[in-house]
Amino acid sequence: MNRKTLSVAMAITLALSTGTSVFAAPSSSSSLAEVKQQKQDLEIKVEKLNGEIVQVMQQIDDAKKDISKVSDNIKSTQTNIESTEKDIKSQQKVFNQRVKAMYINGMDSYLAVVLNADNVSDFISRLDNVAKVMGYDKGVISNLTDKKEDLSAQKQKLNNQNDKLLALKSDSEKKLSKLNSDKNSQTALITSLDAKEKELAVADKETSKVIASAANNVQQIRNAAPRITSSNQSISRGGSTSVSSDSIVAYASNFLGVPYVWGGTSPSGFDCSGLVQYVYAHFGVNLPRTSQAQQNVGVAVSRSELQPGDLVFFGSPAYHVGIYVGGDSFINAPKTGDVVKIASLSNRSDFSGGRRVK
Repeated sequence: MNRKTLSVAMAITLALSTGTSVFAAPSSSSSLAEVKQQKQDLEIKVEKLNGEIVQVMQQIDDAKKDISKVSDNIKSTQTNIESTEKDIKSQQKVFNQRVKAMYINGMDSYLAVVLNADNVSDFISRLDNVAKVMGYDKGVISNLTDKKEDLSAQKQKLNNQNDKLLALKSDSEKKLSKLNSDKNSQTALITSLDAKEKELAVADKETSKVIASAANNVQQIRNAAPRITSSNQSISRGGSTSVSSDSIVAYASNFLGVPYVWGGTSPSGFDCSGLVQYVYAHFGVNLPRTSQAQQNVGVAVSRSELQPGDLVFFGSPAYHVGIYVGGDSFINAPKTGDVVKIASLSNRSDFSGGRRVK
């Protein structure tokens, strides 16, 4: 990633290469709309990176678990190999003792046992017994040897699997490092755009009015919403039994001002999908952890059909999610350095649909 910063009065030209995309910070003559668009483009990229980071971290965690399982299997297989080797030695000792019991006058070989026969009948009898012992010996040791070879082959396969998992984990960790580096660079660019946006925000009355109106509506909902108890969490919504729209909005508004924390899932800090998951969990609705997975829950609703409490998604697959509060606005945990707040849906060009969770 290449980054060039050139200061000219209040203008900062920032170039960020990510693939073929290049973003530049606005000049002093840039309009608020242009600044917002450039900032939104960068925020979208950061949201996408957050999604990739979550997936890579999951891959690393899965690899660690698999490595641990394979390592345990390798240890178990090695223990079996050592046990089989002991069985082979023990069986060989038994064989030797059996043969010695057949020895006559200190003879110390199968051949000596046979040759020490007193007569032809004894010779044939001894030959038959030795053949049986030798056959049994050969069969038992052969089986044990085959078992040891099978176990050794299993261990080799496990070692190969372990090597692949270690390589996958290493590659994922490198990718995670690169993603975090990219995210940090783009977050720095967003910070510079924040400063410029504040300068131009004075001229942007309309968005402020929309958000102020939405905030007022949310406050009215908070005031009117019933106290949530175990007996009234399920309230009619749209003709079916589900969580009350006003209750969702009222509860979500409790977290306005909570800082954004990447990977956050509690009131000490939320990321976008963590906030949504936490709010709905309060009402006994278990949602998936990521915005991509949450995008598949419930039923789809168009923008014109959105109701307070519906989930609103950005990007497909989704890299950001919020809770619609009415008035073309939604509550969300935006990005690093920001807080949970109400935002205008009209300011997002990447809205990809809503979902109503029944």
